[in-house]
Amino acid sequence: MSAKQIAIVALCAFLNMLDGYDLLVIGFVLPHLPSELATAAEKGLLISSALVGMGIGAIVLARIADRLGRRWTVIAGLVVNVVGLVGSALAPNFEALLAARFVTGLALGTISVVIVVIAQEATPEARHSTATGIVMLGFPLGSTIAGFGGSWALAVSGGAWQSLFWVGAVLTGVGLLVAVVGMPESAAFREGRRRVAPSEAGAGDEVAGDPAPHLLGPELRARTLLLSVGYGMLSAAYYFVGTWTPQLITDATQDASAGATVGILFSVGTLVGAVGFALLGLRFSAAPMTACLLAVAVLSLVGFAVLLPSAASYVLAGLLGVGVFASACGYTSIIPVAYPVLARAKGYGTMLGVGRVGATVAPAIVGFALAVMTPIALYLTAVVPLAIAAAATLGLIAMSRSRAGRAVRPSDN
Repeated sequence: MSAKQIAIVALCAFLNMLDGYDLLVIGFVLPHLPSELATAAEKGLLISSALVGMGIGAIVLARIADRLGRRWTVIAGLVVNVVGLVGSALAPNFEALLAARFVTGLALGTISVVIVVIAQEATPEARHSTATGIVMLGFPLGSTIAGFGGSWALAVSGGAWQSLFWVGAVLTGVGLLVAVVGMPESAAFREGRRRVAPSEAGAGDEVAGDPAPHLLGPELRARTLLLSVGYGMLSAAYYFVGTWTPQLITDATQDASAGATVGILFSVGTLVGAVGFALLGLRFSAAPMTACLLAVAVLSLVGFAVLLPSAASYVLAGLLGVGVFASACGYTSIIPVAYPVLARAKGYGTMLGVGRVGATVAPAIVGFALAVMTPIALYLTAVVPLAIAAAATLGLIAMSRSRAGRAVRPSDN
């Protein structure tokens, strides 16, 4: 990789770090919101508002990048993100804060899709998985900054919850300036537009019939469904474990410190998973790696549930974080292989949007299931969505081999 390619991947990782901060900072804001601004029930809506916005941004808005370009879509998303964060900081009431969080979610959903596509298209094919792992590493780093940076901002501002949003707005403003100056348009996008524009094509240029391939058309339907179902199930399991583990372990052990420890180990595992995927991507292709990582996640989850509350279960909590988050990196890394260049943003956006549905629904279902199930039973039940994600991955591998087989003509042998 050239210095320019490395710089583009680093910038995308930085922007993903901002996404991690902006999405999860609300968790540090809520305890400091005055009761007259938001009730306990309304605080839950503030969390969901950003997630709903992310889903819409990923599915509906991110596809603009396949028509107007990657660079300007990211820049526009960053502008909207700054508006959402400033609006959050200035919100005089619950309704205004709810709307501002939704706007922030729209921006985050769009940006998180397009920066991954940019990083992948900026790097050689053999480095796609590595680039994806590096970009994905930005998200848990951003959530970590939200914790430490949020504590600092609250201390400096005397506990003013608005300070957390101002910090995010300043950081995003910096990201916007860097993107305007240093983010080029994707060469793959420019080439793709040239090849589908008859008015611009030269005598020897190939002209495609459809400049915007349909995700549910005959050619792309099967891979779109497999990617969406697999990633949706994986996201449901990830957000269940990530959001409920501290509470469930506290209930199972009657020890609040145990719940916090397991939650931290899971989070550390996600960081290790992103780094590990980036390194493994130097030697192995994404889909087989993802299948193996999902097997690790399933075995870790079963062992974690069965061995609770022993010390061994703590180790498996970290390994579960590795397997689940690295698998999410794997699904993201499959996109360049699964879709042609002018369908990548909307293909990844659709997959990510379905994942947001799983992220929103799974924690709510667990809240109701706790009335009739033990924490251990809930963890064992979470094996089901992980198994479905593994089956979808195997389907993608089989489909890839089938396409490769059809591409080899008898005369080639």
